[in-house]
Amino acid sequence: MLPYCLLIGTSLAGAPLLSRRPECRWAYLLVMGLACWLIASLRYVTGFDYRFYESVFQAISVFGLDGASWSEPGYLLLNLIVSLLHGNYRTFLFVFHFLLTALVFVWIGRYSQAPWLSVFLFLALQHFALSMNFLRQAMAAAIVLWVYPFLISRRILPSCGVILLAACFHRTALIMLPLCLLLTLPPSRLHYGLAALAAGGAYFLMDPLIDIAVTILPKYQHYLEEKYWQGNSFLYILMPLGCFIFALPLIRQTAREALSPILTNSVFYTLLLQLFITRHFILERLSIYVSMFSLIALPAAALAPCKRVPSKVRTGILIVGALAYFLFAAAQGFHGVYPYHGIWDRAAAP
Repeated sequence: MLPYCLLIGTSLAGAPLLSRRPECRWAYLLVMGLACWLIASLRYVTGFDYRFYESVFQAISVFGLDGASWSEPGYLLLNLIVSLLHGNYRTFLFVFHFLLTALVFVWIGRYSQAPWLSVFLFLALQHFALSMNFLRQAMAAAIVLWVYPFLISRRILPSCGVILLAACFHRTALIMLPLCLLLTLPPSRLHYGLAALAAGGAYFLMDPLIDIAVTILPKYQHYLEEKYWQGNSFLYILMPLGCFIFALPLIRQTAREALSPILTNSVFYTLLLQLFITRHFILERLSIYVSMFSLIALPAAALAPCKRVPSKVRTGILIVGALAYFLFAAAQGFHGVYPYHGIWDRAAAP
């Protein structure tokens, strides 16, 4: 737990620093990015999928692309390049997490109103933890973040290009093609009501819909027989529900001033998609892409005009809530990422 706690403590130290010297935002992001990169790259058997991805790299090193067990070309190509340069799996982790960390932290630096708060949320809301287990999908989600500027300017072709690039690392990124259209719709009771109604129908018709999906993509048939097909507790809905309630001032401001609806809608659709993990745990993957936008949506909500609750109080509430979720996730082990094991812990690691 110590590396995670040090990261979170250091991220919060950015609040007084950047309030006095906002010009230091890039220096702050560089330090935090380097720290996250090193901790992620130096881990050992941290994350349930660590051994699996290690075996994939070793197979590609020996057999080339013929040793691959799936067809996402982006991830396979990255493995192949590192192996051709005579790197080992540790080298691959350094390269992979450098690219992922750069994508996320540069995006935060460009678009967040409070970079220190965005970095804190990246850590506390488990996006950093996910990047150490769901390697392919974490990279896909980091790439999807860069659809944001194109959505703001309503540039359809570049948006589709970013999503297709992300799908080269994980096919589930294709869910963002229809979601991008929904994210650009103005927030309203009609919009959210119809979306909630559709999600409710899909929730109760989930099993036949999954049967159809597996017929189309039979390679995912094995998930139906694994623990991932079990439902999660409704406690997991509390975090996205709390984020949505927290974002209500920003939602009202967006509707009132006709601002870009992408951030507010991302919080809403994260809540809807997270609902499905109470049926089947594996469906958590569907919400990862839109939930990443909360890294700038929630700081914007904390700073949105609200007469009843000052922004400092709302920021404090957000920090306390995120810390509570961090402790809850850590207590659950969260995809095998807790406790942390580094290369110096090889003897003690499982």
